[in-house]
Amino acid sequence: MKNTKRRIQNVVFKNRLLNLSFFIRYFLFFLLFTVSSCSNPYKNLTKTECSSEQIENIPYALPYSENTLIYKADINFYKNDISGLLIIKKTDESIYRIALTTQFGLSIFDFELNHGILNVKYCIEYLNKKLILSTFETDFNLLLLQNQFEKIYFIENIIQNQKIWQLINGKHNYNYIQNTNSEKLENISFKKRNSEKISVGLYSYKGDIPKNISLEHRNIKLKMNFKLIK
Repeated sequence: MKNTKRRIQNVVFKNRLLNLSFFIRYFLFFLLFTVSSCSNPYKNLTKTECSSEQIENIPYALPYSENTLIYKADINFYKNDISGLLIIKKTDESIYRIALTTQFGLSIFDFELNHGILNVKYCIEYLNKKLILSTFETDFNLLLLQNQFEKIYFIENIIQNQKIWQLINGKHNYNYIQNTNSEKLENISFKKRNSEKISVGLYSYKGDIPKNISLEHRNIKLKMNFKLIK
């Protein structure tokens, strides 16, 4: 009786192992298929290497605007909600002053972005952390096209009506995606090792300036929405 019971238990255990093994193989196959199909959506498109000077062909007005830009900003960082006015002013070639104030004029932060390096003039205490400041540096470099890069490529996706300007720096990949019909930049993405870290949407242009900008991090809980005031 005991031997029969033991044999039954062994059969059940083996069946569970087989089912688990099948599930693991199926999951790994699905994961591999997903990664391989999504890792590089442009790999079958013609890629043309460009000179570094051609970065100015990217139709994004903020890096080249001499005007002071003011956006209403809503920032959600984990459980913190921050609202205010984001002021962006170009003070010199590749140097920007970036300040966020409350509606009453109280300073939240005041940065200088100098050739891609973020210098802190002032920052409220709970944001004045190395990791947070590094994140802001990445975000504003992405928005203001101040990324360091080794190569620049041009890709045209006729089916999607897109022109893609791809900046490569080691394992960092910056894609600036232009709508062929409107000639406006509609999306920016930052990828590291083919995994998207930041996505930026640009909408409702006023002339050459996007009236609405939405920036979202994929790996941390950080979202920023900007609405043009001036």
